Amino acid sequence: MHANKIKMALNIKRIVDEYYEPNSQRGSLIDVYRRKVYAVYPMSEGTFYRLIEIAIGIDGYIGNGANRVERKKRKLRTDSEDKRQLRLFDDY
Repeated sequence: MHANKIKMALNIKRIVDEYYEPNSQRGSLIDVYRRKVYAVYPMSEGTFYRLIEIAIGIDGYIGNGANRVERKKRKLRTDSEDKRQLRLFDDY
């Protein structure tokens, strides 16, 4: 990914960190996007969420102080855990 795109993602995250309030409709992610981020960086909602994911991947959290929310760790399933997964290259 280009350095300017990463810098833009981190700038957007900085704006979100300043205004995001997890339990408030006025400070929700979509509201922060519409009121604050879109004024500085006009983009679609999908692009906004993609850039937030990039920034969270770098920093590992969103929000600041009491509003800080840690990124949820995703558990990836392995082939052995999912019985429905096809086994194309196993020996029979």
